Amino acid sequence: MATLTSLTPTQSHNGITLTLTGTGLSGTTKVNFGTKKINPATVGATTVTVVIPVLCPGQVNVSVSAGTSTSNSLSFFYIDPPAPTGLSASNGPATATSLSVYGSGLLTATGVTFGAVGAGTALTVLSDSELTVTCPAHGAFGGASFDTVDCTVTTAGGTSISLGAPTQYTYYDAPTVTSLAPTSGPVGSDTTVTGTNLVDVSTVTFTPTGGGAAVEADFSTFSPTTLVATVPPGLATGTYDVRATTPGGQTAIVAGDVFTVI
Repeated sequence: MATLTSLTPTQSHNGITLTLTGTGLSGTTKVNFGTKKINPATVGATTVTVVIPVLCPGQVNVSVSAGTSTSNSLSFFYIDPPAPTGLSASNGPATATSLSVYGSGLLTATGVTFGAVGAGTALTVLSDSELTVTCPAHGAFGGASFDTVDCTVTTAGGTSISLGAPTQYTYYDAPTVTSLAPTSGPVGSDTTVTGTNLVDVSTVTFTPTGGGAAVEADFSTFSPTTLVATVPPGLATGTYDVRATTPGGQTAIVAGDVFTVI
């Protein structure tokens, strides 16, 4: 008569090999997960292995059958793979940023990975449907202005698969302004702003160089290195820093971004 003494592991998910240890197992023809019967992968006198099938989450009794006889059963806990469905933000700067991940099966999360950028830190599981994590800082972009990566979650139930856009995060390199042409003009005139990473620009502002409130300007983006801004109405004569904001942040104040309203 076959007798089971242990299972390794005692909890896991589909696709993982389960090892059953006991005595009198050489005649095993089926491994039973509740009422689901699976062909074993290997059979020996004291060890049987089987690939865990898809099961309902929770506890299930595992036994082996040989002909018409069935062994005793041992408890196994099946954990569904994690299923993240969305992020609190779909994009951000190249620096490390705190995010929330939403979905299901997140309760036993042990790690969150952002593509080739690497593993997140400060992982905090709030519930089975939400966790927070700090994404790792992005390194050099290799000439690109942004990089979109898959966010995957690893739990005791395995590693999630990508759903595409809902679970992707886009890092943006920091934008810069290097020069203006012309560097002066009246209200309502245009200036061509040259810089880097001027992708997905959300605002362009004129801020008095001596201090004061930023004033938003109308603009048109033509390339990752060029946009055209219109000097906002109502500006007094004087000098202003022209700055652009993207998901990668706001351009730093530099000598080349100064425009003089005449």
